[in-house]
Amino acid sequence: MIEKDKEAIDLENKLETSRGFVNIRVTGDVNDDKDIIVLVSGVNGSISYYDAITPYLTDKYTVVAMDLLGQGNSSEGKDDLYTIDIEAWAMWEGIGRIKILKPVIVFGYGVGGLIVNRMAEQHDIAMSKKIMLNTPATQKYADLDTSTTLSSIPLLGKMAKSSVKSNLYFAKDFDTSNLEDPNVIADSAKETDKKVAKQLLKSTDKYLEEMALNRRMRKFNLPTLALFSDGDQILGEAGIKDAKATIGRVPNLKMEDVPNTGHIAFIEKPAEIAKKIIAFDESTPTE
Repeated sequence: MIEKDKEAIDLENKLETSRGFVNIRVTGDVNDDKDIIVLVSGVNGSISYYDAITPYLTDKYTVVAMDLLGQGNSSEGKDDLYTIDIEAWAMWEGIGRIKILKPVIVFGYGVGGLIVNRMAEQHDIAMSKKIMLNTPATQKYADLDTSTTLSSIPLLGKMAKSSVKSNLYFAKDFDTSNLEDPNVIADSAKETDKKVAKQLLKSTDKYLEEMALNRRMRKFNLPTLALFSDGDQILGEAGIKDAKATIGRVPNLKMEDVPNTGHIAFIEKPAEIAKKIIAFDESTPTE
């Protein structure tokens, strides 16, 4: 049974890269003997998404959570450009700035999963394994847009505007009142300019139009875990089915379902997702 590690120390800093300042939170010590897992955000997200799962990982890993450029507490990107390629390289530069000297496990969800895959394309020697949750595999399902013109959400006694439909991130029957921070989705989205999300979604479409995910994954032989939620309202049942069929025969890939969860299953069931990550890592030899 996985227990929460309450002794871990969090250090959060904005570190300069060639494309802007990347906000990074390190839980643990990158210089100790533990393996390192890097948690990458998706569109409209922030590292606060990872608050729930981090304590379940720190017994085994040093945990590095990263905000994409233009999101969370990271700065705007240079020249206001936000693409899969730029975001992926900024993640690598940020990792370099905290002086990580060994290959890392990298986790991403949705579009963040594509950024993780692009990181592997750019610099696979620095990645030991990758994990993708509810990540689209073809252009047909690349547009994971959950934006809305106005969503009224109780916040600090007032009515606040949110750029996303927060309920779509969870399984339909999930009770968000049980979360330590029920407003995590809306609060993170308010930190992301719509132009940033729009550019990233457009880049996602182009990334998969140029080459479907299965062909991209075959360019390197990293052990990969692909997790899929049966209650994902964003990628949807058809998108999940398409992704499974597309990447199913990629070598060195393990696919698993996460029943009764939505797009961000690691917020709904952090202990279960952490357990799957650790079991995959421990059962998969590093190349």
